[in-house]
This record gives sequence, structure tokens and C-alpha cells, in this order.
Amino acid sequence: LVLDRPRLARSQFVFTSARGRPAVWWQTQTTVQLANPGARVPRGRAAGTLAIAVDTREKYGWRFTGRPVTIERRALAGGDYGAVVYDRVIAVVERKTLVNLAASLSDGTLAFQMQRLAEIGRCAIVVEGDYPNLFRTQPGRGSWLADMLGRLVVRYPEVPIVFAGSRKFAEDWAYRFLGAAAADTGEPTLL
Repeated sequence: LVLDRPRLARSQFVFTSARGRPAVWWQTQTTVQLANPGARVPRGRAAGTLAIAVDTREKYGWRFTGRPVTIERRALAGGDYGAVVYDRVIAVVERKTLVNLAASLSDGTLAFQMQRLAEIGRCAIVVEGDYPNLFRTQPGRGSWLADMLGRLVVRYPEVPIVFAGSRKFAEDWAYRFLGAAAADTGEPTLL
């Protein structure tokens, strides 16, 4: 919650139960900091234009239509999309369709991609589909694909895999992820 006032503008609601009854607490930024020193109150996406680098090898990519973004094409070390701050890529997202995910699991390329993503730091893989549909991509091999995916997630826990349900929601999730990463740097996001 961001209040329209000059001081202590960030607050949060805490929904809990007290003595068996539902309770709602309102905490100011100061209260949160005193209760949990060193923790941060979550911020919204940075205001202004988000600079996104799209990998030159990305075909049929997201356009981020209707969003305040500046898109530039460049070769990325890993991932398909990157948040750019001061001409430096600070976070990346690898886009996968279900068919592409199944193919990269089958031929082993996903392991190498996850290794490169893990080296970058802030990263994620977002899948344009639902997890149950992974079992339908290659009949008879669905459980093997799921096992391989599980092994890779254990091997690279710093690379989250998000099943967004659709292309639209995958694009939205990536925009919010990259925006949060840019906002977390505390620096302007313009190119």
C-alpha cells in the first residue's frame, strides 16, 4: 500500500488470526523495520520506462504492447529477455513454449541453458503453458519429461521455472519480474 503523503508513504496490511478470530493489522514502514530489522517493505515496479533487451536469436518474441518499455535487440549471454540498467543486463528471463520445453528437456539443452542462467544471477524460465499439459506434448514420455525437469530444478534451485498458463500471462509475468529486478537496483531504468 502506497499512501499519498510525504513521510512514511509505504505501509502494509497483515491478515492473520488472533485468539481464533480473523484480524487485520496495519503496519507503517517504521513498524515493519522495527519488527524485522534488515528486511525491506516490498516496492512496486519502478516508475518510468523499463528498458528491456531482447536476444537477437529470439523469434516471435513478446512485444510488451501497452507497457512503458523501451526494447532493444542485442545478443544476451543467457535468456531471451533482460532488464537493462545503465546499459547492463541485471536480470534475464528465458521464454519457453511447452513444445520447446519438451524438446530442450529431451535433447539436454535445457541443462546448459539453466547453467548459463544460474551464472547470471537474477533469472527465471517462464513457460507459456500449464504443467499438466507437459505430459501431453510427447505421448508416453510425459513422466520422463517431468522427472528430467525435477532433476534440473534440484540441480539449479536458483533458476525458478514458472508455468504461466498462456503466452499472455507469461509475457505479463516476465514484465513484472524484469520490472521488479530493475526497481530493486534502486537506479533509473532508462537506457
